[in-house]
Amino acid sequence: MKILKNKNLLKIILIIVLCGLALVGLIFSVVFVAMRLHLTDVNGSIDSRNAYFNQIKSTTTQLHVINNKDNNNSNKINTEIKCKLVTVLADYPINGQKILDTYIKTKSQTLVLKMIDALVSVTSYNNSLKDKIDKCTFIANNNYISNNSNENKDIFDWISSPEWQTLRDALIKDKDYILKASIDSGVPARIIVSTVISEQFRFFTSNRESYKKFFEPLKILGNGTKFSYGVAGVKFETAKVIESNLKDINSPFYLGPNYQSVLDYGDKNPDSELMLRLTDKDNHYYSYLYTGLFLKQIMRQWEDVGYTITDRPEVLSTLFNLGFNKSIPKDNPDIGGSIININNQNYTFGGLSYEFYYSGELSDIFPFAVQ
Repeated sequence: MKILKNKNLLKIILIIVLCGLALVGLIFSVVFVAMRLHLTDVNGSIDSRNAYFNQIKSTTTQLHVINNKDNNNSNKINTEIKCKLVTVLADYPINGQKILDTYIKTKSQTLVLKMIDALVSVTSYNNSLKDKIDKCTFIANNNYISNNSNENKDIFDWISSPEWQTLRDALIKDKDYILKASIDSGVPARIIVSTVISEQFRFFTSNRESYKKFFEPLKILGNGTKFSYGVAGVKFETAKVIESNLKDINSPFYLGPNYQSVLDYGDKNPDSELMLRLTDKDNHYYSYLYTGLFLKQIMRQWEDVGYTITDRPEVLSTLFNLGFNKSIPKDNPDIGGSIININNQNYTFGGLSYEFYYSGELSDIFPFAVQ
């Protein structure tokens, strides 16, 4: 009788295990089909500043035109640029100081102009700063005095959000992982961070309860779940495509022989190891590396057909958000992606990355890549 009961118990346990495995298989099949049919793709939005982003993409040309007016010493800061910088310092001292510090470190007038362009882009609703900046084109002195100083205000609203304070501290903790991923992928750390901050802002603002309970008090990054994984929200299928592109010499995203073995697994099971790489809560190196390699592959695709986007974080992060299938090289790409609400203000994925990149935030740790 006892033997019969044990057999029945074993039979029940076996049925439960088999049903569980069948359910797991069904879930993975549904996810796989959903990804193949692009049902999990992001429904993005075009940023309202899209035309502006494409208009100011050629700031290097703008600088060349400015320098032609001042032929005395191209290494000395141009009077027009100086006027713009002094204007920003007068109206927004916090942002002006970041730009001035960047110039002192890099001596790059092109970078100064791009940072000022970024400030103008977020004040489009208030033409006061833009009007003053525009006047610098017609004056040749730096004696402008503003009576509208925002001494204690940063022009970028998201900087005052609690989410940014949490994210800032967490990125500093991850500094070594990010810098290593930058070296191994060949993508500047600041570009990688620009992409990750949009994903983290999206995660924090869409998971308010978890953010308040765990991420804010612990000052840590959120790990994606369900279809997207890790601190950068990389999809499992996207990671597999990144790996495939490293090996496929016929792929438009192929980076050459030096990158072929960057993600090799050795004797480990590829699928289970990949999942461990993307979901490791203690070591985010692979999240940053897969992000960097995605961006590098996009850069290569566009460069091979004549478009350089290595210095356009807004384009790169938009494509990271939307996926490889949306990467179609063209002269004036659409900037946008997922909508992220911070402090009751809507940002697009690409627009937020652009603002961070040129804000000067964390530039002491993740410096600008001056070309």
